[in-house]
Amino acid sequence: MTTVFGVKDTGPRARRLGKFGVRAVLAAAFALTAALLPARAQEAYPSHPVKIIVGFAPGGSSDIVARLVAEKLTVRLGKPVVVENRPGAGGFLATSQVLRQPADGYSLLLLASAHSVTAAMRATMPFDPVEDLDWLTTAATYGMVFGVRPDSPYASFVDIIAAAKSKPKTLTYYSVGDGTAHHLLGEWLSAATGAEFIHVPYRGSSAALPDFLAGRVDMMIDTMTFALPQMTAGAMRPLAVTSRKVPAEMAKVPFSGDIVPGLAYESWLGLAMRKGAPPEVVEKLRREITAIVLSADFAQELAKFGANATASTGAEFADRIRREIAEFSRVIDARGIQKQ
Repeated sequence: MTTVFGVKDTGPRARRLGKFGVRAVLAAAFALTAALLPARAQEAYPSHPVKIIVGFAPGGSSDIVARLVAEKLTVRLGKPVVVENRPGAGGFLATSQVLRQPADGYSLLLLASAHSVTAAMRATMPFDPVEDLDWLTTAATYGMVFGVRPDSPYASFVDIIAAAKSKPKTLTYYSVGDGTAHHLLGEWLSAATGAEFIHVPYRGSSAALPDFLAGRVDMMIDTMTFALPQMTAGAMRPLAVTSRKVPAEMAKVPFSGDIVPGLAYESWLGLAMRKGAPPEVVEKLRREITAIVLSADFAQELAKFGANATASTGAEFADRIRREIAEFSRVIDARGIQKQ
């Protein structure tokens, strides 16, 4: 039975109208539901746990910063944020894993400045190191330290450069591996000054330290986060720092750029994600993580190991990557270093 303009109709025409009317109502309901689903899915982000993939082993500065962010982001998002370590290839294994995941905001990437260095050192790349990612914000920055043992005969950065120029290929410095920022800063120093050092690569700072302390290597080139504890323990005397932003303990250490023009560099840690997620998700993550980085307690935690809490816009972060790739590419070309 169908009511048309208030009159009940029970004939064949009414039965046809009733049948088609129900179908029309159901079709409209399904169409409306389908139209609303994407908006509701976006509004509900996150609906399940979020991962932060770290390209380095647990315990290092990358892992520490990732876990600090994850703890605070869990509270701000109302869903668990967990850290997953995927070490290898200077962080590229972790990047590759994130780029294989859906672009939905549930797989974030904690990157280190090794990303730029490795991109400069690679002859070919399986992905675009800048354009394939949405850059959320930097989280931490810190300089690199040129240092010697306390009993070293070289009283200043100028002294050790002069010695390496007068007796080429006699003084040594350690790095944490070929093609790392530590290595390329040594090459940058040589390219800028004409001082020729011998590069001695190790599998990490901890592996290099015993030889440095024993006098088998003349100079340390390492991150502030590793060098600061060595200085406070009396095991290392800093000659120069590659950033003007330094912990109070190193306030009197010369800035490398004041001695060797242009020799300035900041190591960094930051967060990114695969490009293509809904803009609202990207902006929400950027807003929440930036708020964490700018918080006083986050800065206090980073200061404990010599790092600065440093936020940036996505555009500023991407520009930093492009600039560093270009700078290190120039050093590689100038020194005739073979790309990997």
